Amino acid sequence: MTPDQLWERLEAASRMPFGRGQIAAVEEVIRHADALGEEETQYAARILATHAYTYGAEPAKAFVTFSWCLAAYDRGAGLPRYDQELYWYFKWMVSALTKFPEVPLARTFAALDEMERRYRLAGHTMNPVHQYRTVVAMHVGDLDTAREQYRLWCAAPRGEMSDCVGCEPSDKVRYLSQAGRDEEAVALALPVLGGELSCVEQPQSILTALLLPYLRTGRLEEAVDAHRQAYRAIRHNRGELGMVADHIAFCAYTGNTARGLELVERHLGWLDEPRDPMADMHFSAAAALVLRLVAESGRADLPVRGSTAGALRDELAGRALELAQRFDTRNETPAQGDRIRALLSAAPIVDHLPLSGPVRPAPQPAAAEPSVLPDTPEELVAFARREAWLGNRPRRIWQRFDELCPDPEPALLAHRLVARGSAAGRDDVAAAEPHWLRAAELFAEVGAEVHRQGLLARLAVLRKLTGRDENVVAEVAGTVETVARIGTADDHAQALVRLAYAHRVAEQPQEALTALEQAAELATDDALRAHIALETAHFTVALGPDRYPAALAAAERAIALFEPVGPCDGLREAQRLAAQLCAEAGDPERAAGLLDTAALAEDPLLRAQAQHDRGRLGLDLGQAEAAHRALAAAVAGFAAVDETMAAAVARIDLAAAAVLAGVPEEAADAAETAISELTATRRTAEHPAHLDAELARARFQLARAYRELGHPDQAVELLDLVAAHCQEQDNPAGVGQMHGVAGEVLDEFDREAEAAERFGLAADSYASAELALPELDNRRRAALSWHWADDLDRSLAALAAAEAVADRLADDPDAVWHLAILGYDGGRILANAPGRLADALHRVVPAADRFRSVGAIVQAGIADALHGRILVDLDRPGEAEKLLTAALEALPADATGPREDIRELLDSITSAE
Repeated sequence: MTPDQLWERLEAASRMPFGRGQIAAVEEVIRHADALGEEETQYAARILATHAYTYGAEPAKAFVTFSWCLAAYDRGAGLPRYDQELYWYFKWMVSALTKFPEVPLARTFAALDEMERRYRLAGHTMNPVHQYRTVVAMHVGDLDTAREQYRLWCAAPRGEMSDCVGCEPSDKVRYLSQAGRDEEAVALALPVLGGELSCVEQPQSILTALLLPYLRTGRLEEAVDAHRQAYRAIRHNRGELGMVADHIAFCAYTGNTARGLELVERHLGWLDEPRDPMADMHFSAAAALVLRLVAESGRADLPVRGSTAGALRDELAGRALELAQRFDTRNETPAQGDRIRALLSAAPIVDHLPLSGPVRPAPQPAAAEPSVLPDTPEELVAFARREAWLGNRPRRIWQRFDELCPDPEPALLAHRLVARGSAAGRDDVAAAEPHWLRAAELFAEVGAEVHRQGLLARLAVLRKLTGRDENVVAEVAGTVETVARIGTADDHAQALVRLAYAHRVAEQPQEALTALEQAAELATDDALRAHIALETAHFTVALGPDRYPAALAAAERAIALFEPVGPCDGLREAQRLAAQLCAEAGDPERAAGLLDTAALAEDPLLRAQAQHDRGRLGLDLGQAEAAHRALAAAVAGFAAVDETMAAAVARIDLAAAAVLAGVPEEAADAAETAISELTATRRTAEHPAHLDAELARARFQLARAYRELGHPDQAVELLDLVAAHCQEQDNPAGVGQMHGVAGEVLDEFDREAEAAERFGLAADSYASAELALPELDNRRRAALSWHWADDLDRSLAALAAAEAVADRLADDPDAVWHLAILGYDGGRILANAPGRLADALHRVVPAADRFRSVGAIVQAGIADALHGRILVDLDRPGEAEKLLTAALEALPADATGPREDIRELLDSITSAE
């Protein structure tokens, strides 16, 4: 390579993200510079290498490059423009020396003395010298020296060698925290957190340092926010293994062992190549602490990364103690061993501190008049039956029954056993059977044949559901005939409802509806009639979308029948179902009103379901605040009734709403919690495939949040996971969408070449899905991104590929916009290519007309402006002036940007004349 090529490579390496890629790039430059004997490049490359090693998780290598540069500087071979970096790196070297127990402590003190000597000669303040003397003193446990150096540090004025306004206070907070001065630590950090932080290490570093002070001073909400925000910023950075350890320990201190175990499993592989022995020691100890708490909870045999919680605890604790011993031997003090032993034996500071986002109380239903319960067991039985028709859970009624009648006679005991079976069967249908069998026997003993027949029908359905009965319809039909002979009209109607269920489980939907129609004709009780109407709506929905209008009519009939009876959960369920059907029918406003009312349900699960539906509807309508409010309430509601899976799904939607509402921090928190819950559920699920789709959805929303938070690498990594899921599902369109979004993310952060690659992958995926319009769009974007990346050959190749797709779409009316923007962007690219102005003009001329044909007047004006510029460059100013004058007149007055561009171009033409 020539010297100029080396400098170009070095400049390119400096723009790369920290990590192994940047390290490899700068090491290549060093090899070539050494081979050529290019002293300036050798020095500059090693300056950059020191920076790359420090932030790329390989600080041991930085000792060599820094020493080389220091020696070159002393013999007069340094580059003055890098003096700032050379002096700054002294601090990094001192800090790093303490983290390798094989480095004699004397070398650290010698480095500190040399740093002080050089700073004094250069006229720098002693502020950073006292800072790092404090750090070293705390490391070896010399508290008196640390206290005095901290005093001198605070007294010394800041200077150009002082750490940034975020990093210097971070070290002060760490000192104060270790010294037990938590209130001072928090007070010192407050103005820093309220200011503007632009350092790559902030605010995650100071927030991590504040975790313990926040906890120990009772600032629990601040502690949770600090954990969520800081961990999110470091979770992908192998160089921050030590800080990750602090967050794992935080989970242990706050009773969040499940979360802590998740973090241990996520980062355990980093121990294969730890940044330094100090980070290794702290991570091993923090992980062992979490695993100890897991084992003490009775789960020592829990599988963890090829081992068990108990065995891995012992392994990591031993690893941490061995490293601590090496440090203590080097330091000739027990400081590190004492700290590690204290960490390994630590107890939670808080029994359980919820980490899953801001806690919002779910909206409660309007206070209803407390119903007066009957005074006799017989009346309570009848009342419970009617409450069941109204959709209300009769738990309070049966509690009252048990108080009045602890030892019921056979007839009443039978009714009580029916209720117990129904309650047991909610989670496991088979659990109802023993209760119902005994109840049927008791009904037979007391001659309550109508009730016995009802139970026989329910038992037949139960056996069908558990795979033990093929004659369910015939059996239940027999009970209907018997009840019709001996019971009332309402008894007969109830028997027909049970027959409808039998038809449904036998997969005879039309026969089920016929039975419900007959029941509706017979029923006389208003509550029973409303119940039948609601069941009819549910059964009709199951027949498919073409029956939704009929289902909506049935739901509306149920609402009309429930309303005179008064507020009840049957009414709320009917309103929720009607809302879902209204939304399907294209009436979202009515759906929203129905869901707002349905969310007043007394049953907490039904209430949360209605709130979830309302939030999803708000997302569809772009109602950020309404969606966010409803989904936050839904998450709280599902969590309150231990519906973990429902809560996780609602969190995914809450993440989408939070992005829409402009609160990406909360979106990230909701999505991360959903991923954690879904991953935990997946471990024990017999059929986890259905969870994979929700995991993909959660990762996509988390990627959106990271995009808004300015973390492009994390966003792209998540999008790649979703793309892999789509690939597994044979969904090339989904793969294309993920690559396309990744391209947009990279483009936003001016990583044009990477964006272009992604747009190309997206186009290829859409091509395999035979979706020409999105293929065209992504090939166009690839061409433009290669253009911004100054890679003309690739830009022209991508443009040619886009135009080949466009040729196939020339007669497609849906393609007009895409063809117009392709023409405009093609003109931009070719106008900047040597000798291609005529080609650029050929493409941009029809673009404006296409924009006008779809009513895009402003875009047409922008295309006209480009057309005019090309004409000027082709030395055709008269044509350009005429075109631009007409374009200016056509543009609306509020299109200020395009109008200003055209005026400037017209002025340049006039002045040239």
